[in-house]
Amino acid sequence: MGKQKNWVKLSFCLVMLLVFLFSASTVSAKGLSAEQVKQALEKYRGQSLVVVSWGGSFQEAQRNALFEPFMKEFGIKLIEDSPSDQAKIKAMVKTNNVTWDVVDLGSYYPDNLGREGYLEPIDYSIVDKTDLLEKFAGEYHVGTITYSDILAYRTDVFPEGKAPTSTADFWNVKKFPGRRSMYALPLSNYTFAMIAAGYDPKDVYPLTEDKIAKIYEKMDEVKPHVTVWWKAGAQPAQLLVDKEVVMASAWNGRVEKVIREGAPIKIIWNGAALQGDSWVIPKGAPNKELAMLFIAWQALPEVNWRTSKYISYGPINKKSFDKVDPLYKGALPSDFVDVQVETDFSWWSQYYSRELERWNEWKLK
Repeated sequence: MGKQKNWVKLSFCLVMLLVFLFSASTVSAKGLSAEQVKQALEKYRGQSLVVVSWGGSFQEAQRNALFEPFMKEFGIKLIEDSPSDQAKIKAMVKTNNVTWDVVDLGSYYPDNLGREGYLEPIDYSIVDKTDLLEKFAGEYHVGTITYSDILAYRTDVFPEGKAPTSTADFWNVKKFPGRRSMYALPLSNYTFAMIAAGYDPKDVYPLTEDKIAKIYEKMDEVKPHVTVWWKAGAQPAQLLVDKEVVMASAWNGRVEKVIREGAPIKIIWNGAALQGDSWVIPKGAPNKELAMLFIAWQALPEVNWRTSKYISYGPINKKSFDKVDPLYKGALPSDFVDVQVETDFSWWSQYYSRELERWNEWKLK
C-alpha cells in the first residue's frame, strides 16, 4: 500500500512538472509584452545602438517613424549608417570586427545568411511573434515592412491608352521603346522574367531548373536594352525623374514619393513582386541584447504601422493593419496582392547564394 501511495505521489509530481514546463515554454514562445519590452529598455538609457538601413526616403521614413521616437522615449542614442550590405556583414564577422548592431535587409535571404554563421538567431522569448505575418518571423530575422518591386514608367513618354500595363511589357521594346533600368540583384528580375514568359503569378513558385532556364532566356532578350543596373533604392526613381530612363523596376515607396512630389510617373502593380524587409543582428554585434529589444519594440502593433505614415510600405504586424495612415491607403502593396507574385522567402533563403552566383556570372557575359 505504501509503495502504491508513493507511486501516486511520484506520478502527480511528474504531471505537475510537465504542466509547469509546458506553461513556461508557452510563455517564452509568446515573447515579452509591450510593457515588458519598455521596462527592459529602461536599463539601457544613456547607451547607444548602431542601426543600418538603405538610406534615402526609406531611411528618412524610418527615422521619423522609429528612430527619433525610440531615442526620445528611452534615452538611447541611435547611430545611423547606410546602405545595408550583406557582404559587409560577412566581412565584419569574418574579421571579428562587427560594428553594426541591427541591420535592415530584404526578408528573402537572412535565414540563409544566418545558417552560414553570420547572424544571431532571433530570441522569441523577447520578440513576440504572435501577431506577425508568419513569413516575417524567421529564425534569423523579424519583419519591419512589406513592399513591392514594381515597374514604373514616365507618363509623358507613354500616355494613357499607349502605356504599359504589366511588368511583362518591360520586354516589349518595339511597342515601348527607350532606355531601361533593372535591379542589380536577381530576385525581382526572376519574377518579371517569369511573367514575361507567360506564367500566371500563382505559378511562378516554386522555381525549378526548367523555369530558371526560361528566366535567363528572357533576360538575354532584354539585357541589351538595360542601360543602368541600379543598386541603391533611390536610384530608379531619380533616373526616371531625370529622364535618364523611360521605364524601371523600383521599390514602390521610392516611386510613390516622387509621384506625390509631382513627377510624371506611374506604377504598374500587375506582375510585381510582393516582398518585405526585416531586421537582423550580425553575429557578434556589440549590443546584441539591446538590438533584440529594439527589434521587439518595432514589431509591436502600436509601433509597427508608423513607417506607413511617411512612405507607402505596409506593416507586418496584423494588429497594425487598421492603423495605417489614410494618406497611403490604396497605394500599399497589400492593396494589390491579387495581381502580384508573392515572393517565396523559404525558397530564396535556401537557394539565394546559388542564384546570386548564377546571376553574377550571367551579368558578366
